[in-house]
Amino acid sequence: MKFKKLIYSVLAAGLMLSSTSCSDYLDISGEMNENLTLDKVFDNPNYTRNWYGNIYLCISEFSETGSEASAFKNPWSNICGEISSQMGPSKDTMTSGYTASTASFHRWQTLYQYIRQALIFIQNAKDGGVGADSNALTPADIARMKDEARFLMAYSYFSIFELYGPCPIVTTIDDAAYPKITDYKRPTLDRMLEFTDSLLVDVLSRDNLPPTIITGTANGVGNAFNLNEVVRPTKITVMALRAKMWVYAASKLFNGGWDKAMELKTVDGEQIFPSYNRDKWVKAKQCLETLLAACKEAGHGLYKVETNGSNQPDQSVYQLFQIYNQEILWCSTNNSYSDQYKMEKRTNPRNVNSCYGTVGPTQEAVDMFFTRNGLTIKEDREYSENALVTVRNPTYNVNVGKDDANVFSMYSNREPRFYADVMYQGKSWFNTKFNASEPNYFVDFSLYGGAGPGSKDTPLTGYMLAKFKNRTVNHASGDTQVFRRVSIIYRLAEFYLFYAEVLNELDPTDPKIIEYIDYVRDRAGIPTYAKLEADNVKTISGDYDKQFDAIQRERFVELYCEGQRYFDIRRWMVCGKGQVADQTRFSGMNEYGTTDVAIGQMGSFYNRTKLENRLWDDRMYLYPIHYNVVTLAQGLIPQNPGW
Repeated sequence: MKFKKLIYSVLAAGLMLSSTSCSDYLDISGEMNENLTLDKVFDNPNYTRNWYGNIYLCISEFSETGSEASAFKNPWSNICGEISSQMGPSKDTMTSGYTASTASFHRWQTLYQYIRQALIFIQNAKDGGVGADSNALTPADIARMKDEARFLMAYSYFSIFELYGPCPIVTTIDDAAYPKITDYKRPTLDRMLEFTDSLLVDVLSRDNLPPTIITGTANGVGNAFNLNEVVRPTKITVMALRAKMWVYAASKLFNGGWDKAMELKTVDGEQIFPSYNRDKWVKAKQCLETLLAACKEAGHGLYKVETNGSNQPDQSVYQLFQIYNQEILWCSTNNSYSDQYKMEKRTNPRNVNSCYGTVGPTQEAVDMFFTRNGLTIKEDREYSENALVTVRNPTYNVNVGKDDANVFSMYSNREPRFYADVMYQGKSWFNTKFNASEPNYFVDFSLYGGAGPGSKDTPLTGYMLAKFKNRTVNHASGDTQVFRRVSIIYRLAEFYLFYAEVLNELDPTDPKIIEYIDYVRDRAGIPTYAKLEADNVKTISGDYDKQFDAIQRERFVELYCEGQRYFDIRRWMVCGKGQVADQTRFSGMNEYGTTDVAIGQMGSFYNRTKLENRLWDDRMYLYPIHYNVVTLAQGLIPQNPGW
């Protein structure tokens, strides 16, 4: 009966997935009942599809940073200090702390359920196909689905690894109804990586997956995508996961950089976390070069909006997240920005048609964005924080900019990604349609402002998240209230920056380091490092530390709120007090101040204000394995250091 209950729950979950993520491809119909046996499931094409579809629930999708930000969404941006999410479950994580019993964002147990379900599918789905009519699954269909299941197993292992470190390897189905992962030994990190890598290499050795998400051209121009299947992995997706895994494996946290982790032993006395091995950087480089070559051949490139061959950076960085484009290596159609009641309203001021904006960038995030001159705010002599000035808002009314008066000079002359990602005090809204009687509306987070602290529906920091939002959406009755769009899981810019990072570790004098960082900066519309050096403004080439600083800052800005920063700063081990990603810093503007008090004076909105007393302990570099798992394992699964 236990196993029959599992079958029923798997099929039911798969049915829910089919209506949200994989569109018609995973649609099924038919009676569900607890009398199903495994043979009956895999003798039926609809049930077979449904079992397969359920495995896709292992995927993390990072658009939700607000009230529903689970371990498979994006609580990570709040936890690592990119944003404040006032109503999210991660709101108090870094002020209250957590233990191995109380930590809220576990993936471990859930992902092992999907790993088991993938194993069952691979073992039981009929290689000869199933069904005899137009609804049938052919042998080719089954072969592709099995390789997708292998990929999703590898992805699940990686998702556990990036949070907890190495985890047990499961290769048999001994208790499918109640996976007892506590019966398995925690292996060495190297053993787990090699096993996961073997799954990916196995998939790449065959031709069951298509090469790329791009299916051709649309109306003779641009790129076409099969929106019913975009979440299904391609060979490039597999290469991307493999490259990312080896970059992580080579990074300090997992490659001999933490003494406490290196003291951890398996039940057999083996060292779980290895000593430093330069060859892992070499392996990561090889995987990245294979991926980048395949991307070039398939037509992938950084997305740009061009006019007469000239990049339009404001539109490039905005539309990247609105349409399917050649930069995307893997994505989902299911995201919280496509639901008008989720992230759209959570990132709209409450006085814009009854919204409840509670998610906003921190001051630390605002300070990370570059100036228009491609420099940090500390480096740029044109940067100031001492005046109210007129600032051009390029995001106003989709394609028409607007000059906003009386804006803090902190927000003047910043780069295009800043204006696309941050809604700041005094910025005009995206359009005027929400209230024709207020054509000069601007966002006001100050004490008496319409989006200020007079309600729980306000961001804590004096900023609101603007990235990912569609600027045509308006929540007024009869207007555009929802815009369905892409949710990107992997995109090319991330892997360009991975490549620069790997090259810097292997040979800081390699000119490709600057070349690949500059690809990203050029699309963003700021001077490249090559240009800054040619103009005698700034030189970083050949200097390991300066190039590492440039890479980590570029990753922060380019991948802002895409679910990566939490994992980057941990694998780099830069979270301690006084370090570049000091996790005790958490500040914003003074929402309880007013704009009529002079800048810097007590009672002024325009004051950097510490908002929370955040905690940091080095044990947080790895998430704790749940206390119950460790206890039930009776020594087979050693706990992470410090927990």
